[in-house]
Amino acid sequence: MSDGPHRSLPLRRHWKKFLERVVTPSFSSCEVIEALSNALINDFKEAPVSRVLNILQGDGQPSLFHENCADQIEALRRTCPGSTASNILLECATEANASGLTGYQAVRMTLENALDALFRSARNSIEEHCKRKESWSGMNIRTRLKDAWKEVSFSGLASEIIFGKAASTKKANLTKRTGLDDGPQFEN
Repeated sequence: MSDGPHRSLPLRRHWKKFLERVVTPSFSSCEVIEALSNALINDFKEAPVSRVLNILQGDGQPSLFHENCADQIEALRRTCPGSTASNILLECATEANASGLTGYQAVRMTLENALDALFRSARNSIEEHCKRKESWSGMNIRTRLKDAWKEVSFSGLASEIIFGKAASTKKANLTKRTGLDDGPQFEN
């Protein structure tokens, strides 16, 4: 039987790695957060972050014309159809602009809200993916996802993106435990 037209797309590789850590109890909450941060940053690599930041910051000079900023955001939206991360980022930029924020405040609020919204969107896909797997049906995945959402620092990730650290940090590859003594971490 088909799920119909509303079935979500398959998870991307970085979200699968995050899901693997969520469903495996031997991964600590820090390792789950690391995978979540990695997945969020990887999704934002396809979004026009630098262009949105330039629009909101006005090339270093605050703009009194919010309408011009909104027009630029809408023009940018037409150049990146179909990208979830891009659409969420542009929607959050529109909200920040409409609320009257400018400069660094607008940029920070846009990125923090976009990261949160992107995780909420991915969470729905992850939950649907888990419901299809009979072996995971007994686990309380929603609780692990909620715990990860509470612990991740959206403001820290936003800072990494703003200052360009996200592209060059360790986030490219998740740490793997391959040695004999590399067992699960004990949490106190």
